[in-house]
Amino acid sequence: EFFKRVRSSYYVVSGNDSAADEPSRAVLDSLLEGKAQWETNMQVTLIPTHDSEVMREWYQETHEKQQDLNIMVLASSSTVVMQDESFPACKIEL
Repeated sequence: EFFKRVRSSYYVVSGNDSAADEPSRAVLDSLLEGKAQWETNMQVTLIPTHDSEVMREWYQETHEKQQDLNIMVLASSSTVVMQDESFPACKIEL
C-alpha cells in the first residue's frame, strides 16, 4: 500500500543487518506491486544503502519486471576509506 500511495522518483532502502535479511524481500516486492498500479510509467530509482544477499537475489529474480516497470537499481561496490574507518559508498547525481 505504501508504494502504491507514496510515489517518488527515488527510494532509499536501508539495512545492514545480514542476520535480519534487510532490506526485507517483502518490502522490495511491495515496490514492484505498488509501482505496477501507477497510471504513469515514470522512472523510479531504487538506492540500497548496503549490499545484501536478499537484495542481490531480488535484483536477479525480478530484473525483467524491474525493466518493464521502469525501475532502475543503483548499486555500487565502492568503498570509501577515511582515516581509521571504511564504508561502502554509492555516488548519486541528481
